[in-house]
Amino acid sequence: MIRHPFPSLVAAVARRIPAARRPLVRAVFCAVFCALLYAWPCAAQAKDISAREAAALLQSPPAGLLILDVRTPGEFRQGHLPGARNMDFFGGRFDLDAAALPKDHPVLLYCRTGQRSAGAAEALEQVGVKNILHMNQGIEAWEKAGLPLEK
Repeated sequence: MIRHPFPSLVAAVARRIPAARRPLVRAVFCAVFCALLYAWPCAAQAKDISAREAAALLQSPPAGLLILDVRTPGEFRQGHLPGARNMDFFGGRFDLDAAALPKDHPVLLYCRTGQRSAGAAEALEQVGVKNILHMNQGIEAWEKAGLPLEK
């Protein structure tokens, strides 16, 4: 057995804690550790933006901006944001198509109300897309604001 010249930090701290309190300290340590593990995926969350903010973004789009409409093809044909590409979230190929997207390009996501696109944002985060903008109230808010659609 190899002996280290200095005891580990954990062992040194453990010796200073009264035996009656060690279970409580372990429970607190585990709770903090679990909270950090739970919060880790949330660190790279998509940024929620309004329809007006999305319209302003489209006036001078950042280089490489991808605009993804995650509604069905039928909904897409009824009208979509200028320059949008359809990637149906429930179409069966979304995960494959998402994995093929460039990871370093900004992505603007939207659906009808913001529900599907929130799920799509999580899926894009899972495959490593870093700069995700989520139009959180969807195309309904875009239309309500009187902003133009392409057909």
